[in-house]
Amino acid sequence: MDDRFHIIITGEDGLSSTFQISRRKTLLTAAAFLLFLIIPVALTLTGGGSLLTSSNLSQMASELQAELSRKEEAAAFYQRQIARLEQSRQMQIASLKKDYEYKLNNQKVHYDLENTNLQLENVKLMNSAISDLNARSELIESVMNNIGIEIIKSTPETSQNSGGPFIPLEEPHYDELINKVDTYLRTIEFMPLGKPVVGTITSKYGNRIDPINNQPGFHVGVDIRGRHGTKIRATAAGVVLKAFKNGGYGNYVEIDHGNGYRTVYGHMQSYVVKKGESVKRGQIIGLVGSSGRSFGPHLHYEIRLHRNPVNPTKFMQVADISHSLPTEVSSDVQN
Repeated sequence: MDDRFHIIITGEDGLSSTFQISRRKTLLTAAAFLLFLIIPVALTLTGGGSLLTSSNLSQMASELQAELSRKEEAAAFYQRQIARLEQSRQMQIASLKKDYEYKLNNQKVHYDLENTNLQLENVKLMNSAISDLNARSELIESVMNNIGIEIIKSTPETSQNSGGPFIPLEEPHYDELINKVDTYLRTIEFMPLGKPVVGTITSKYGNRIDPINNQPGFHVGVDIRGRHGTKIRATAAGVVLKAFKNGGYGNYVEIDHGNGYRTVYGHMQSYVVKKGESVKRGQIIGLVGSSGRSFGPHLHYEIRLHRNPVNPTKFMQVADISHSLPTEVSSDVQN
């Protein structure tokens, strides 16, 4: 194979010239020429791309900077909002705390006022109770003195082997007064008081002319006139010792009231209690009649102390005491 190129050049005059060129050299020369052309173009293109990329990066950096500035402004705005909300929250907390303290103080003042009013009311009630107890105590003492009965007062405990600071006793001392009245009430609880039946006394206690035989004698009780069937009531609480037909007494009931006191009811039309039965003050025990040694319907009534007869008159005169005694006692008296 020929490694040469043959170039033939023909002129206008018909003459031709022939040249021989080595194929290898021709290719090398063409390659060099192409390389010479491509390198500047590549350099140009590369430089332009770099410039474009740098411009894009600058623009992107500017946009990012602007975005960052906007976000910083937004963050600052939100921080200011948070600060205002926190300030508002603190103000609300302070207001609520102040309002709570105000309401708490008002409640405390209201409670103190109610407590004070309650204490004043208690003091009034206490003073009223003390006054009432004093009145009852004086009434009971007056009744007992009129009857001629001595109330045994409890003696204070010994003060030996004791001591401590001295605290003056407030007058009146409520506990002491209650104990005093309780003692009095226990004393008279089983004491026969008032009339056993409504009516007029026709024969008193003591010496008299007997209405049956007109002979002088001693009457150990009182006779109270009444209609047939009038209710007869126990004058104190106690236990029935006897309930039977007893000779001249006729239909007869005897009640033991304790502390040595007994009451006797005679000439009854009938009795409605039996031996061993417990009775209350004011309880119906029988009806007025004229049984036994009797002259007309009436009740023979006796009070005995340690089996000895005593004058019932003063005991019957205290019937109105029922209006001044405590409820549980007065209710028994009024039944």
